[in-house]
Amino acid sequence: MKNSIIQKSTAYLSLMLLSVFSNTAVAVSPLANDLQNLLSEAQATDTQLATISLTDSNMCSELLSAHQSVDALINNIESINANLSSAISIDDESLQALDDLSAVLVNMANSSTALSLDLGLLNSTTDMFAISNGLTAMLRLADDIGTMADRILEMSDKILVMADNIGLMADRIIITQQIQSDNLSLTQASILTTQQNSIALVSQTNTSTYEVDFNSQTLTGNILAADISTTLLSTFTMARKWADIATDTDALMAQVKATHETIIVASESNTVTIDADSYTALVDMSIMLNSIGIATQGLALATEGLSSFTKDATLSDSMGSILQMSADIGVMADRILEMADLILAMADNIGLTADQIIATQQLQSTNYAATLASVEATQEIAISIIAVNSL
Repeated sequence: MKNSIIQKSTAYLSLMLLSVFSNTAVAVSPLANDLQNLLSEAQATDTQLATISLTDSNMCSELLSAHQSVDALINNIESINANLSSAISIDDESLQALDDLSAVLVNMANSSTALSLDLGLLNSTTDMFAISNGLTAMLRLADDIGTMADRILEMSDKILVMADNIGLMADRIIITQQIQSDNLSLTQASILTTQQNSIALVSQTNTSTYEVDFNSQTLTGNILAADISTTLLSTFTMARKWADIATDTDALMAQVKATHETIIVASESNTVTIDADSYTALVDMSIMLNSIGIATQGLALATEGLSSFTKDATLSDSMGSILQMSADIGVMADRILEMADLILAMADNIGLTADQIIATQQLQSTNYAATLASVEATQEIAISIIAVNSL
């Protein structure tokens, strides 16, 4: 009798433990759930792009439908980004979803390149008016995919800035950031090819320039890069100096975003002639931002050297500024690239300046990749400092 009672008790306890473990196994954080839903939607859109077969009668409708799907994805990403809470605990499921999302983006970008080639094959047999509309839709789609890649990277950076368990997940976070950066570079390379394929089909002529805004922001950014490069840190001034630099970076980001918004509004109703000065100024902006990224990485290394002698509170404030600043640099890099794409989509004299545009877009892509590499290296330094000092 006693043995029977013990056996029943043991069986009951086993069932209880199994229930607890089962519930634990299926527990998924709200962030991981949101990212998984986003991934499912992205995979569906990826399938949609991969199965499009362009003809002279459906090119505009198919590309418009693809644009709407990608635009909906961007809105969902921005919604998740806006609803992120002030403190986030990162889990493996969320990081895996971010990895998978960036991989899907590479597929989408490759699909856009294939579609641009299909559009080129239709050029000789299709009315030029239809081809022109198709090209506009093609450039918009490529820009949308690039914007989505940017927003996913921004969301990843924001999650990193807000995370409260970096020390525990440091290695996994670094791997995810590397995957994000590599896949984003592949995405941008495919988008660049898509644009080049589209540009090769166009020959057509209003004038507008954003050179003054671009040059003003480049000057401000170059001064900031010089200030960062000459900043001397100590264990007593570290937090204040990082906070000052982060504030100046945030102010520059606000200017870049304001110009970006102006171009977005113009792109909805206007066309422009691409002028050499504006495109040269855009390249100068991307070079400037790369300089800020390199200077920030150097100052982060100096901070790492002082970390073992610095108070935890000072170090914590400094790391917050570093991570926020690196995220802001990433946002500016995204906006500069998007402005180049928007101006390209608005232009009605692409055929006249095709060589210059291709050269400029290649420079933009190179500078963008270099800036992302600096941002990634700075984040890795900050994560390493946090991980060491949280033990």
